[in-house]
Parts: sequence; structure tokens; C-alpha cells
Amino acid sequence: MTTAKPSTTLDASLPTSAASDAWHALPRPVLPQRPRYTGRMPAWAWLAVIGLCIAAVLPVVRTSSVTESGSELRALEAERERLNSEIRSLAAYVGQLGSLSRIQQQAVERFNMVAARPTVALDVSQPPPARTMPTRFLPKSAGAGQDAFESRAGTSFWQATIDALIFD
Repeated sequence: MTTAKPSTTLDASLPTSAASDAWHALPRPVLPQRPRYTGRMPAWAWLAVIGLCIAAVLPVVRTSSVTESGSELRALEAERERLNSEIRSLAAYVGQLGSLSRIQQQAVERFNMVAARPTVALDVSQPPPARTMPTRFLPKSAGAGQDAFESRAGTSFWQATIDALIFD
């Protein structure tokens, strides 16, 4: 296997064995080495993938939290409506308990009460008797300087004290 070597002016001046040695003496051109694929992704690629995943998942998470809040809101509204209807039914029941016919029925059944007899109203044409005032509020007589205990002649000390404390 012989390889065809380019002929140069340098090769022509050298003998054939020297020309072949010269060909090997030249440095081979070195291509820049590119990294060989080892099956591993570089760190910046991982960061980019993770960033894209987070950017894709964020709207889903926000949407699901909003959906969950909406679901809770609908459940609470349904609970409020149920409680309002229960309040209305209890108010109707309280109104039924306060009806006159039910109260009369319960009075007869539970307390063995009977219906009241008709009442009699009397019409009196005379005015009521005049009210008398207690003696302590009446104006004092001629003996204005006398004590209440001394003004009552013929009564005992204790009787006068009781009379002074109690309205006549």
C-alpha cells in the first residue's frame, strides 16, 4: 500500500528515501478537538430544561389552585343556601308553635285546662270613693311646733312611732 504523496519542490530536491522521511517529519494538522458526546448533558442544559419545566408547570399549578378555590367557594355557597333554607323552615316551625290554636290544644292536652267561662262586666254609675291622704301628708294644725309623738294625745309611745312609720 503506497499512498500517493503530493509532489512539492522540496520533495524533488531530496532523494526518495529522504522525501518519504520528510513527509513524515511534517507535523500533522491538528483539528480542534470537539468534545465527544459521552451521553451526559452539560449543567447549563440541565438548568435550561429545569427552567422550562418550571415555566410550563407554573400556569398549571396556578390554574389548579384557582379551580380548587372556585370549587371550595361553590361548596360554601351551597352550604349557605342549605343553612338559609333550614333557617326558613325553622322560622315557619316557630310560627306554627306560636299559633293560638296550637297553644289552646297544648293547654287542654298537657295541662288539662278548660275553656274560660264567659266574663260578666258590671257598669257602675257611681264615682269611686275619694281617696284619703295619710296624716303625715296633711297640713299641720294649730300646734305646728309640736312633735308628731306629742300631737297624738292618748296614744302610747310605740303606737305613735308605728303610726309615724306607716301610712294612715
